[in-house]
Amino acid sequence: MFTRLKNYQVIKIIVLLYIIFPCHIFSQNILPAPKSMTKLNGTLDIRKDLLRIKSNSSNTTYIINTLKQLQIHAIATEQSNFDILLEKFPQTAVPAEAINLGKEGYILHIANSKIEIKGLTDAGIYYGIQTLKQLIAQNGIIPNVHIYDKPDISIRAWQDDISRGPIPTMDFLKKQIETMASFKLNYFTLYIEHVFKFKQHPGIAPEQGINSEQLRELEDFAATHFVTLIGSYQSFGHMAKTLSLPAYAHLAENEHIISPALDASYQFLEEVFSEIVPAFNGEFFNINCDETFGLGEGKSKIMVDSLGIAGVYSYHINQLDKILKKYNKKILMWGDIAAKYPEIVPSLPKDITVIPWAYHGAESFDELIKPIANQSLNFWIAPGVSCWSKIFPNLQTAKVNIFNFIRDGYKLNATGVLNTSWDDGGFNFFNNNWHGFAWGAENSWNAPTTEISIDERFQNFNHAFNQVGFGTSGDIADLFLKFSTLHQSEVKNELEQSRFFEPLFPIHLDYVKKGQLEENLKDIETITIIKSKLNVVRQNVTKNAEWLDYFEFALDQALFTLRKNIFRINIYNFINGDRQHTVELLKERNRTLICELEKLKKAFANLWKQENRLYWLNANMTRFDDLIKSMHQLGGHIIIEPINEMSEKGRAITIRSVFNEIPIQYELNGKNISTNAPVYRKPIYSKSDIMVTAKSQGDFEEEKIELIFHEALGSFYKLNSPYSTYHPSYNGGGEEALVDGQQGLADDFKSGKWQAYSGQDIDIELSFPQRKSLKTFSMGFLQNTASWIIFPRQVEIYIKNKKDEPYKLFKTIETKIPPEAEGSLKENYTATLDKIRPAFIRIISRNYGKLPVWHHAGSGYDAMLFADEIIIK
Repeated sequence: MFTRLKNYQVIKIIVLLYIIFPCHIFSQNILPAPKSMTKLNGTLDIRKDLLRIKSNSSNTTYIINTLKQLQIHAIATEQSNFDILLEKFPQTAVPAEAINLGKEGYILHIANSKIEIKGLTDAGIYYGIQTLKQLIAQNGIIPNVHIYDKPDISIRAWQDDISRGPIPTMDFLKKQIETMASFKLNYFTLYIEHVFKFKQHPGIAPEQGINSEQLRELEDFAATHFVTLIGSYQSFGHMAKTLSLPAYAHLAENEHIISPALDASYQFLEEVFSEIVPAFNGEFFNINCDETFGLGEGKSKIMVDSLGIAGVYSYHINQLDKILKKYNKKILMWGDIAAKYPEIVPSLPKDITVIPWAYHGAESFDELIKPIANQSLNFWIAPGVSCWSKIFPNLQTAKVNIFNFIRDGYKLNATGVLNTSWDDGGFNFFNNNWHGFAWGAENSWNAPTTEISIDERFQNFNHAFNQVGFGTSGDIADLFLKFSTLHQSEVKNELEQSRFFEPLFPIHLDYVKKGQLEENLKDIETITIIKSKLNVVRQNVTKNAEWLDYFEFALDQALFTLRKNIFRINIYNFINGDRQHTVELLKERNRTLICELEKLKKAFANLWKQENRLYWLNANMTRFDDLIKSMHQLGGHIIIEPINEMSEKGRAITIRSVFNEIPIQYELNGKNISTNAPVYRKPIYSKSDIMVTAKSQGDFEEEKIELIFHEALGSFYKLNSPYSTYHPSYNGGGEEALVDGQQGLADDFKSGKWQAYSGQDIDIELSFPQRKSLKTFSMGFLQNTASWIIFPRQVEIYIKNKKDEPYKLFKTIETKIPPEAEGSLKENYTATLDKIRPAFIRIISRNYGKLPVWHHAGSGYDAMLFADEIIIK
């Protein structure tokens, strides 16, 4: 008795040391890394003719099939003479070493020519098998080891967005489940807006949407891998695809929100819930309900005036909760509204789980999480793999976002992690996202703390990812990372899909400024080297080689973007008089690019079909076709250029085509161009607002420009604050953009007509040498707080009469609209000028400063200030 007690105490101490001081006594590439792995003497050659497996776990068939995939044959046995033991401890007799394993922990012991995998549950044994599989795959001769392992976070989920374009095939969804389960993830959700095939509402989903029978098939498959599906249906905002249909337009608050003011809205939601909720057997259902921009602007205005935004939002969540009670589900919702309006928390259902989300690489996410955590709400956190709208994920952003967000969530008692991919743009291949999801799995199983080095963990993870993902020690992850660093290139946004599909025109000045040619050439060289190294390491890849097909396609996309950029610079220089490249040479280069683009289009279609259903493929093919068409029409592309300097005749407007080989017809002030329209021969002059439409004769597109006329045209003197270079369109057209007669629209802040400033004031000076009598002032600004764009705190107008005298404050215009106002808003800040006749006017627009504390990005980032035209009359 004394000996047994003494052994028990020793084991207990060992287990405690494992838990407090997880160690890696020797290096093995296992993903996620085990809590403790101790090398024992000797090795085991598992490549026997036949392995005997003794098991009391449901995983017997699974391990036999897994070993078969590794070219190892095995059979089940009831005899005591076994090679592999799968032992699920009975609840009534749990040994000391296993007491703290939990539901998903396992012990893997390899010694004395035997392999033992033990745990309290079948799930734990399954995860032990994953670790064994990774050890075997690295070498048929495996080291004798003792592994003690368990997760830090019980809910480790991933999300695939199937509502913004790609809907994966059933085979690929099963591939996702099998692969993610091997990384020890245990929950999976499909983000669903309009793609579920309702029987009561058959007109909502596309023909190749997902149905309840397919979901049940997925659930059955997932269960064999200890993965639970989380139900999902977007139930407030992001319902544009449904509300755009005539049968449901009457339910709309605005184009993307279902109105909470209508009983019919809840009748509709009850009907769709009756089909989609029972299709998921898991305990969770995500009602989403994020980004409800414009709530209160439509049918619910009276409700919002009475209850406020927070009150109406809370009302809607509680209505959904009432509908869903009968299904016995635990409700999930995104956390952006609760973080912005923490006063709603007490009125939310007590058993709801809120999921704060953020996808940027912040040093800390405490400010985002604490408004929810401090309210004693159950919450998960949702980082992201930074893939959306991109040719290839931004792995540097994902590295920091996933590590730091999970670290801070775990510290503040998050109960789950939902690592997300989104398909904004509809072009994203999931096969480029494995690295980010595996990194999320590593940090969900082994939650980071402030004592852990992110760089050291990331380095170890990448070594494991090469081996586990591709079966090679070749540094494929390093190639991924080198390519991803081009997200920070001096060639702005070169890894964005928008840049790939961007036509040659309009030409932003940042695209053709000094040094851009060299930067594009440098990045071409970088990608060429990556492709060369990839061809070498490919030869040693033993699994998942198809992942590299998608990576190589991303490399080729980026190469096309860079070559197109260089061609754009050549065209710009030609238009401005540089004849280094002849017309014939430029035409030949254009044909070469078109040929390259057509090959990419074909390759894209083939890759799409391997991963996704045909739905949305045509939409992406159209994007290729549109770019190909625009390049075919290069010679007839119209350039309408207003001259900023004024003359006695007014403002001059010139028109030309790229090569000036084709006659141009034009019309003014909205008239349609017909065969009788005048042919352009000389500049057009205007002293009033004007619209110019022009077109090359033949099958070419029209170009149009709208110009307003006012006294500030030609008055630019000095810009004292540099505009943002974050996006090429943010210069608005250059230094004189604020007085060029062109105005930006509220719904497109990347149009090239808005000028953007990050974290600083706008400070511009205008000169009026003729000392005209000035009556009114107006300056346009944009607000889209979700996109970090906030109205100025105030606008100050200063004047002086001589160049060498100081400015005097003349008027101050205070802002009227708070940053809480939702949606994309345009506001003109106006003032009367009382017929003053200054020689100089200085306008200073005061930046809002840091983002509000309730902002989804946190308050550590600078707000953007977007302005368009300064109009003086």
